[in-house]
Amino acid sequence: MEWKDVIPVLAGGLVILVVALVVKPALLGEPIGSPGPVPTPVPPVYVPPPPSPTATPYPEDGPASIRTLRWTSIDGGVRTTEVRVPEALFLERRETPRIADRLAWGRYALADADRPVLEDLARRIAPPAANPEEQYFRLMDLVFFVQQIPYVPDNNTDSYIEGVLPRHARQVVGGVEYQKYPVEMLVDGKGDCEDAAILMGGLLDALGYDTVLLGYSDHMALGIRMEGFNPYYAKYTPKYFTYKGKHYYYVEGTAFTRKNLSTTSPVFQGSPFPIGNTQGSPIPSVKSETPQIIPLRSIPTPEDYQIHPVRLPAGGV
Repeated sequence: MEWKDVIPVLAGGLVILVVALVVKPALLGEPIGSPGPVPTPVPPVYVPPPPSPTATPYPEDGPASIRTLRWTSIDGGVRTTEVRVPEALFLERRETPRIADRLAWGRYALADADRPVLEDLARRIAPPAANPEEQYFRLMDLVFFVQQIPYVPDNNTDSYIEGVLPRHARQVVGGVEYQKYPVEMLVDGKGDCEDAAILMGGLLDALGYDTVLLGYSDHMALGIRMEGFNPYYAKYTPKYFTYKGKHYYYVEGTAFTRKNLSTTSPVFQGSPFPIGNTQGSPIPSVKSETPQIIPLRSIPTPEDYQIHPVRLPAGGV
């Protein structure tokens, strides 16, 4: 074979070699030459999803019950206070079953959904004051506000804006029991002693005061923690109770009662009670009994109850 015949064969082989080593890997994305170190894969950077907007259960622009309440402040001036309660919140409260054990009634005063209504109302009635004496007078304004919400017992349909007993009202010995959430008391514009104590407790707690419920055999009031309370102008000896080393002064929640339950046009009469004053109370148990102290923030435990021995039935094991 002559050289002129060998050259085309060599050229063809070279072309095939180039295609096999260069062109084909390039087209297939394969590395050219010896394989190098495999790079460590970099994990993707976690980007948290944007927070979804929290749905407001009771929007400010939704339907609301607006109550205008008139009351007399401690200086004798007549004031008007407007209260706005979302209708959805009020209806939800009406449909919430009640807790029979009053050791747990503090949770009504501290209900989370009621809190914005109470904080707004408390700050408007008793705005902060740097002067301690001024702060006391503003505190009394808030107490007087609650005391002047007319007292109507639970078994009276006039106590409810619908004019009928709520479906969760309970029949008890001597009548009906239905403790109201604070927003229910505000919308109804009436209530009984535990309703007033619960509302007052929620309002004072919103201002940072330490309060407890005072449970009597036939009454409920509020206790507010005050150290060294001895108003020089008082014409009475302030009444307080000691609980876990703290002094809680008696605060009456109801003062204005319906004068004549038989009339179609109710007339309410009464006068506010200052903090610690029990001398003028028309309720005998307040003067003769030591109340049960019920903290707003508590979970009843076994030691809160008395365990009585039980006799087994005849033939029992």
